[in-house]
Amino acid sequence: MARRSREDEPGSWHHVINRGLAKRALFETPADARFFLARLVRQVRIGRVEVHAYCLMTTHFHLLLRSPTGELSEAMRRVQNEHSRRFNRRHGRDGTLVRGRFFSRPVKTLEYRRAVVRYIDVNPVRARVTRHVGEYPLCSAAHFLRGRLPRWLSCEWVCWEVQRTELGKPLSPAAYLSTFHPSRDHAVEELGELLDARMSCEAGDDELHDLVTAAPHHVQAWMQRKAKLADGTRVGVPVCGPLALRRALAADLEVAGPWLVEDGEATWRGADVALLGMLHDLCGSTWRALTHSEGITVAKSRRLGNAHRRLLQTNAQYAARAGRIAHAALGRGIRR
Repeated sequence: MARRSREDEPGSWHHVINRGLAKRALFETPADARFFLARLVRQVRIGRVEVHAYCLMTTHFHLLLRSPTGELSEAMRRVQNEHSRRFNRRHGRDGTLVRGRFFSRPVKTLEYRRAVVRYIDVNPVRARVTRHVGEYPLCSAAHFLRGRLPRWLSCEWVCWEVQRTELGKPLSPAAYLSTFHPSRDHAVEELGELLDARMSCEAGDDELHDLVTAAPHHVQAWMQRKAKLADGTRVGVPVCGPLALRRALAADLEVAGPWLVEDGEATWRGADVALLGMLHDLCGSTWRALTHSEGITVAKSRRLGNAHRRLLQTNAQYAARAGRIAHAALGRGIRR
């Protein structure tokens, strides 16, 4: 099957990641990381990309890039090829270093752009390499929090975002943290889970950007359209994580209480149906994966998923409540 063309319009923003083949190291020494950054800086100076956030871990990297000329693929091809050749020579190895073509997701909204910065900044914390944002040296957060910005690191948008959020305050460590890291720990978990899933799945139609700012009734209508068109097997790009969905469902049960729904001759607990259906449709979980996570058979997971889609079309009360739960779950960790 032919690969889907990468979205790369001039002026577009992208969250870019790649990993070492078979979880091998991409950066064994500080010199390896410096060389990678030097190759990236060359592409910045040529004008193919702008770097707004980055983090180089031992086995992978994350970048928030803007593509001024629509040449993201060429820029990253050169960076990765030059780094791989140098790494192999220096460490006496041969063959492929990276897992393959780099992953990228277009970043089309300010909410999502802020979320990608948070995600990149907390990557070393989530990996338990450091305890606090900005302590890891191979990360843009260290530059912003120490006030020593390299000339190649674009800071115009970050400064603008700080001033917009902090009512005109200049960029400072406190203002940066207040702008990009206002969330509690559970929101960081939810954000990490969502973006991990999105970066590891195959390319496909991505509707998160429209849904994050949509009203509850618009989310409900989207779910109903999806249910009408779905064949019950394919999963799409995740628009929320399982942890966020479970927490939104728990909050709904606490406020509104449990509910039962009639589906033909069957009577279901509404929370069971909504959870399975949305784990598949919103979180991108396959039926087989759901059998392991929920401890049920494939047949039962499919029955619950099919009931969810039918009820969205035939039961207005169920559709409205499921839409509210989905709206609460969508964008947790992305919305400020």
